[in-house]
Amino acid sequence: MSVHGDPWDDPGTAWAAWVEALLNGAVGDYLRDSGNPLATEMAFYHRHQPLTLSRDVLRDAFPHATAKICILVHGLGCNEGVWTYPEPHGSAGEATYGHLLERDLGFTSFSVRYNSGLALEENGARLAMLFDELLAAYPVPVEEIVLIGHSMGGLVLQSAGHSGLDRHSPWVRHVRRVFYLGTPHDGADLEKLGHATTTVLRAAPNPITALVADVIDQRSRGVKDLRTGAPLRAEDAPGAGHQPTHRRGIPWLSHARHYLIVGSLTTDPKHAASVVFGDGLVRHRRPTSRDPHTEHVRILPGVHHLGLAHDPRVYDTIREWCQEA
Repeated sequence: MSVHGDPWDDPGTAWAAWVEALLNGAVGDYLRDSGNPLATEMAFYHRHQPLTLSRDVLRDAFPHATAKICILVHGLGCNEGVWTYPEPHGSAGEATYGHLLERDLGFTSFSVRYNSGLALEENGARLAMLFDELLAAYPVPVEEIVLIGHSMGGLVLQSAGHSGLDRHSPWVRHVRRVFYLGTPHDGADLEKLGHATTTVLRAAPNPITALVADVIDQRSRGVKDLRTGAPLRAEDAPGAGHQPTHRRGIPWLSHARHYLIVGSLTTDPKHAASVVFGDGLVRHRRPTSRDPHTEHVRILPGVHHLGLAHDPRVYDTIREWCQEA
C-alpha cells in the first residue's frame, strides 16, 4: 500500500468510486452474496486507498501518530470522500473534520469505507473487529477515541459499540465521545414510505402489483434497517414474501458522551418544511428514555442531510464539544 499520491486526482477514478458506493448502498448485500467484485470490503482508507493494519504501514502513513484517535464513518451510498470540503477561512486545499481535529486538537484521524447495503448488525460487528485490529497495530498506546458517524454511519457505530462490549474489546473503554450527524435513530422516512408501499401493493389481489412490490423489495438489507433505525434480528431476516416484524434497539455506550447534530431544510427550524422534512431525509428528534446517555443536541439551520458531513459549522460544534472537560 502506497501512502503517497492520491488516486482521486483522476476525476474518472473518483467518479467510479462514487458509482460503486451508490451501488453498494442500493444492492450491496446482493453484490456480496453473488461474489461480485464491486462489493466493498470494509477497511480504513488513507488517501482513498485501503490501509493495511500493520505497525510498519501505520508508522509510515502516520509518522506523528498521537494517543488520541478520531474515526469517521460515512452513511448510506457514500464513501470517505463525503467528508471532504474546501479548507475554511479561505485557505487553499481541502479539509475533513478529522484533518481539522488533527490540526486543532492533536487527534490522529481515520476514515472507514464499507458496504452500506449490508445489515447494520453485520457492519457493526465487522467494524468492531476492525477497531480491534487498529489498536493491535497502532504504533503508540491509545488514550482517547472519538467516533463520528454521518447518517447510517452513526447506527453502525452504535452497533459496533454493542458488538465490542460483547467481545470485551479493549478499544471500547477508550471511547470518550460519539457524534451522530443526521443519524436516523427513529428511522428514515423514505424507507418507512418504501416499506408502506410494498405492504399496500402486496395487499392488493393482483399479480402485477405483487410483482412491483417484489421489485421494490430488492433494496438492500442496509436500507431496510433504516426503517426503524435498528438492526433486524437474525431470525427475522426477510425472505420471499416475508416481512420482518421485530426490531431490536441498538444500545448506547454508557460510559461515553453522545452528541446529536441535526440539520434543517430552512434557516428556521420551526418552519413547516423543516418540521415535516427535517434535513431532507431525517427529521429532528429529541433524546428519549431509549437513549438516556445523550447529553447534547444541536440544530444547525439550513444544513441539509448530506451537508452535515462537510460543513464548517458542524466542525465548529464538534471541536467545541471535544474541548469540553
